Amino acid sequence: MIRIICRRGDGRVAMDVPVSELAHLLQEPDTSTWVDLQAPTEEEYKRVLQDVYDFHPLAIEDAIRDLHLPKLDDYGSYLYLVFHTVSLGDEPMDVHTDEIDVFLGENYLVTIHEAERRSIERCWYAQHHSQAGLARGAAMLLYELLDSQVDTYIPIIDSFEEQLEKLGDEIFLSSDSEKEMLDRLLTAKSSSLRLVRILAPQRELLGRLSTGDYGVIPTTVRMYFRDVYDHLARLVNLAESMRELSSSTIETHLALANNRMNEVMKMLTMVSTIFIPLSFIAGVYGMNFHQMPELDQPWFYPLVWVLFIGIAVTMLIVFRRRRWI
Repeated sequence: MIRIICRRGDGRVAMDVPVSELAHLLQEPDTSTWVDLQAPTEEEYKRVLQDVYDFHPLAIEDAIRDLHLPKLDDYGSYLYLVFHTVSLGDEPMDVHTDEIDVFLGENYLVTIHEAERRSIERCWYAQHHSQAGLARGAAMLLYELLDSQVDTYIPIIDSFEEQLEKLGDEIFLSSDSEKEMLDRLLTAKSSSLRLVRILAPQRELLGRLSTGDYGVIPTTVRMYFRDVYDHLARLVNLAESMRELSSSTIETHLALANNRMNEVMKMLTMVSTIFIPLSFIAGVYGMNFHQMPELDQPWFYPLVWVLFIGIAVTMLIVFRRRRWI
């Protein structure tokens, strides 16, 4: 799906502009254009990126396939950016990221994404571009989109942090099996690593936009990207702390599991130790030798049981005094 908004120099904003008029709009002075491609087909990619804008083939190739990591390429007359959104999956600790490709020119902005994006929909109405958005230029519109996108990270990361702290408490109290708990912990660690791997490069990307000398970004706009950079830097630090917390939580869980296993092994060892002398006595008198005169005595059978019980009780008393149980 291709959507186009344009704002002409006289302040008029046109929605749902036909693609056939796009090449003509690019030639009009003081006209800014925003083209949004949602889940585009191969034909739509070619029609807009190649036929109208004539972007570099490498940039088009990167826009078509998923790059998985943020990036920023300078092609002189335009910039190519890859940014990522963050969302929670079906599980509370499962974080997903999706790619947004952006082409920024002096008087145009092209956004490419698969699913609907809240940050884009917030700006997709004519009234917004009468005073903001395209009214302040394509670079400022990019700032608004990135700032809105970073704002969506905050509740997601806060929710993730809350769930991670709750999970850290559950390892001491939860009745879940060891496998279920470990699966949840590994999901949390994988998600925190994904957050750092996505947010850290985006922080560097914003740093380049705020300090780099790019012809399509006016000097007065760079300070706005610096503000987004500051917000993103705080989120990166938070994501890194959650990565460390998830790793330490896994280590704590494994230590607790080992401690529980040691307690079980200690108990089994004590039971085995108690039965060693009992098994020895039972083995001796189970050899069926005829030269055992005590076997013929009627008092010998209860004596053996008294001996068994006495040995077991004595060993339990010794274990107790040594604080082994």
